[in-house]
Order: sequence, then C-alpha cells, then structure tokens
Amino acid sequence: MMGITINELMELFVDTLQKCGVHLLTMDDEYIGYCIFEEFDGGAISFLHEDSLLKLREAGLITESISQKSAELRSKFMALENTDQWNVNSVKCSKAWREVLELSDEIKSLLK
Repeated sequence: MMGITINELMELFVDTLQKCGVHLLTMDDEYIGYCIFEEFDGGAISFLHEDSLLKLREAGLITESISQKSAELRSKFMALENTDQWNVNSVKCSKAWREVLELSDEIKSLLK
C-alpha cells in the first residue's frame, strides 16, 4: 500500500464497506455478485487488513471498536471463501452471509 495517503486509505476503507450490506438484497443477482465477489472481496483483503486498520486507528480516523468489528467482518467474510456458500443465492439466503451484511452496515453506522 505504498504511495497512498491516510485519507485515501480511509476513502478506500469506506468504499469497501459500501460494497457490502443488507441493501444488496434488493438488487439483481449480477449486481450482488459484482459487489460482493469482486469489489468487496478485493477491498476486504486490503483495506480491512489489520495493517490498514492499525494505520487508520493510529491516525484517529477509526475507533478501536470499528477496528475490531472490521477485523471480525473480514474474518467472517473470508471464512465463506471456498465453501458451498460462495455464491449469490447464499448471499441472499444464508445466516452466515446475513451476519456479514449486517456487520458491514453496523460498522458504517458507527462511522457517521
């Protein structure tokens, strides 16, 4: 993550969270798949990583609580990779995905 400012990192963190949430359940399957499996997947790997969260916390841009919840979100999301739930239908129907979507929304509400 060389070359990006702390403010850019914060924007990318927020943008990542915007790609995941209960609001997706009203969208079509193609859009859900794009948001979750392309946009959020890449962002979760980079911008919800402990190193990124530490930088944001040290800069005073996020709280310890937001950092912990973001790490939990990343962990829950990545636990679904390479499982039979790694598909749009599961995003719409499974309890595990519902927890991911709701946790993302909770973090976004704490940022306001």
